[in-house]
Amino acid sequence: MIQKLTWKDVVRDALLELGGQGHLSEINRVVEGHPKTKTNPTWQDTIRRVVRQYKIFEPVPPERSGIYKIVEEISIEPEKQGFTQDSEIDHGIAQGMLVTLGKIYGYETYVPPHDQTIRYFQGKTLKDFVTVSDCTDIFKGPNLTKIREIDTLWFDEDDYGLFPVYAFEVEETTRVKSGLDRLLKIPRRFYTRFFIIGPSSKEKDLFNKYIYQTPFRDFQDRFTFRLYEELEELYNSALTHSEESADFGIIERWR
Repeated sequence: MIQKLTWKDVVRDALLELGGQGHLSEINRVVEGHPKTKTNPTWQDTIRRVVRQYKIFEPVPPERSGIYKIVEEISIEPEKQGFTQDSEIDHGIAQGMLVTLGKIYGYETYVPPHDQTIRYFQGKTLKDFVTVSDCTDIFKGPNLTKIREIDTLWFDEDDYGLFPVYAFEVEETTRVKSGLDRLLKIPRRFYTRFFIIGPSSKEKDLFNKYIYQTPFRDFQDRFTFRLYEELEELYNSALTHSEESADFGIIERWR
């Protein structure tokens, strides 16, 4: 697996060169002339988005100072995990598994801000696992509020920044349709794969019912349903290898 250089890497390297923190103008000065700027004529706007999106960059007070610093990422060694049959606990476990899988496969990961603080995975809040803290600049528009509440998002990056590749809703029976509706709020310009993750055949049956109804039937090829037990199997096996990812429906970013 060959890791490509991202804007996150470029900005981090620039801040390290500046001693760990610096003003946007200083970051721009360091980055100017970098090969990635040659394929992005609005690279300064991209840098401004990058420092707001990634968890490893934090603004330095006072508000709108334009100064950002690097925050050390917490090193977490994930462990094998199963579900508990407690719906609230299992929701966080499913999100934790998805975020961990996203990292294993080379994606940047996000869960809603509220979930980052109230949901736990292996004794830590989900905030400790995600890499993207804010997706506002990616999804500007009338559907932003609902998109920000999608349970888990995986992002890749092109010359202009982040874009969603996979989106996951973890849903109990009565909320399957709500999850489908939320996923379809992601703008059509992103060819994002949509997943509903549910605990039982009840959710799967509802998914199969709704997927043939308007408006979902026009996007059937982008929707997939997976059971908790399938997610658990993939997660536990991925801690040591990723051979089952293709069967699950996920392609590694740099394979």
